[in-house]
Amino acid sequence: MNLPIRVTQEQLSDVLLNVSTSRHVFIWGAPGIDKSALVEQFAADVGLPCVSLLGSQLAPEDIIGISRISGEVSEFLPPKMIARKEPYVLFLDELNACSQEVQKAFYSLIYERRIGE
Repeated sequence: MNLPIRVTQEQLSDVLLNVSTSRHVFIWGAPGIDKSALVEQFAADVGLPCVSLLGSQLAPEDIIGISRISGEVSEFLPPKMIARKEPYVLFLDELNACSQEVQKAFYSLIYERRIGE
């Protein structure tokens, strides 16, 4: 269920802190209102690194990884920048500006929280 709410920039940090641990948070706003800076500040406030992916500058393989032949089968190797063992904040920026192929690649990452295999 999507729960759209309107918040101020000051309230956004609280929303991220209380909601983002269990749900994805979609931040929608006009260009230039510091959405990226607010997410980066949130990550710093909670002591986590922030990885930003700019959708308009990505190719699908930047998200799903590339395949490698291993014996007689192939396997996908996920990208190092997002295949991390330690916790981090993942900020997917400009999703509405990326190609349909990149949007499709984001599906498993967003909805299933998985990359590669």
